Amino acid sequence: MNIDESLTKQMESARQRMYDLYKQHGSIGHACVLEQSMILDELINQYNRMNQTKKLHHYVQSDLQSSCKTITLAT
Repeated sequence: MNIDESLTKQMESARQRMYDLYKQHGSIGHACVLEQSMILDELINQYNRMNQTKKLHHYVQSDLQSSCKTITLAT
């Protein structure tokens, strides 16, 4: 299991736990539900940061591999 899959499973588990707490306490504003919501938010933020880093790394690698062509203009 790679990091993406692990983090996705953690997010799914945290979301389910938040939903279960909501059903148990009957309020989205209950302290337990809000605390679980913050845990889920942090996991989502980690996932987004990880994917942004991957995209940036891919962009930098692609840019480094691109070939620049020199055009000579006739004078």
